[in-house]
Amino acid sequence: MSVRVVRVETPEQRAAMTAIRMAVFVQEQNVAPEREMDALDDDPATLHVLALGDDGSALGTARLLPPHHAGEPAHIGRVAVSATARGLGVGAVLMTALEAAALERFGDVVDGVRTVSVELSAQEQALGFYARLGYVAREERYLDEAIWHRDAVKVVSAPA
Repeated sequence: MSVRVVRVETPEQRAAMTAIRMAVFVQEQNVAPEREMDALDDDPATLHVLALGDDGSALGTARLLPPHHAGEPAHIGRVAVSATARGLGVGAVLMTALEAAALERFGDVVDGVRTVSVELSAQEQALGFYARLGYVAREERYLDEAIWHRDAVKVVSAPA
């Protein structure tokens, strides 16, 4: 199966994104629904993406937030893959797409190389997944919605 990532632009895509996040975070992980969807979801600077299967079905979603201030990392979050699509590489495809978007939108060019720092708040149960993608977790852990998290960061680069 091939997976393609598209920007969430239509009401139907937004509904599919919301449905995946509600299923994963609210139903599976008991996150409060009012905490799952937040003001950043409606911010025009937020990039939402949807992973689609061969048949056009929505398999996963994630979002990219711009850096809060110059020199700070961009932030990838709300990475969610539907239960039926787990283990198929959907999460890695979503991450690769958002890393490329972060590089394009926020990367700095030095000596012909475009570079951007990307940060995320990883649930501890997903740290292995993010480590395989090159993210380095910080030691400090914290509870968010009764789930242990650790921030992780990666520097993404490509020829300019």
